[in-house]
Amino acid sequence: MIGHWLNQRLDVWRAQREPDGAGGATTARARVGQVRARITQPRAGEQVEADRAGARHTSDVYLLPRADVRRGDELRPAGAPADSRPYWRVMSTVSPSVAVYRRAAAELIEEEAS
Repeated sequence: MIGHWLNQRLDVWRAQREPDGAGGATTARARVGQVRARITQPRAGEQVEADRAGARHTSDVYLLPRADVRRGDELRPAGAPADSRPYWRVMSTVSPSVAVYRRAAAELIEEEAS
């Protein structure tokens, strides 16, 4: 199992639609859970492939096989507020044919210098 390699706890933030009371809806991010994870860098070929597709693949996030992490989610250090940086934006998730882990290709979003 992969569990002993997962050395970080990350909060999962997901876009949630809420009625606005006027017949429409607003979208806001809400914390929907916490996962154990290991964050690594992707291989150079994976980064080049992502660049060709117009995406930035800066991190691989390894998770337990049943972790509820989806494309578009944001992963933040456990306990960090919703507007904190850095965080990882999930671009895609994959699982091997034998479910020993789940891997999320993600982009690291950092604070920009002013």
